[in-house]
Amino acid sequence: MKKIILASASPRRKELLERAGLNISVQPSDIREGPNTCLSAEHYCIGLALSKAENVASLQDNAIVIAADTIVVFNNKIFGKPKNIRDARVILSTLSGTKHFVYTAIAVIYLKEHLRIVDIEKTTIFARKLSSRQINIFCRKNHDKAGAYAAQEKSDPLIERIEGDFYNVVGLPVKKLSRILKYFNIKMKNLNTR
Repeated sequence: MKKIILASASPRRKELLERAGLNISVQPSDIREGPNTCLSAEHYCIGLALSKAENVASLQDNAIVIAADTIVVFNNKIFGKPKNIRDARVILSTLSGTKHFVYTAIAVIYLKEHLRIVDIEKTTIFARKLSSRQINIFCRKNHDKAGAYAAQEKSDPLIERIEGDFYNVVGLPVKKLSRILKYFNIKMKNLNTR
């Protein structure tokens, strides 16, 4: 049985992997998210996921390392995790009533066998128009999540409709990851789609 490491502190990603039947260890990477200096949101997201995976894999060359990075994109502007509650308020105000996109890049590395696979998933979000009161409440609740909202919580009022992979919006496109892990001879259980 190969050791599997999740290079992320995200409790949502850990929970999804465990629900999919994987026995994982958690070792967050030391990579810090910086400003976007790339030409596209996709390249930025992929670069971060790959950097996180490489960072942890360099310390664990006999383990399969899974890393992911999730961003929200509106009008070609990237929104990651808010820096603070004030930033979360600005992000929610910007995304309120819009059609925007969630990207999650996945990087899986097994240095011992020189295997390295990177892919990205894109999901479309149709957001409701929030009141100032709703924004003030939810900017405090979800300031640790990309875009300052939480698709997995039924109480989150921002999301009206999702087109694409629901789990991508949670932070880990499990169907895409399942296909990637087959190259590493690892099988995931199917999760029920919400």
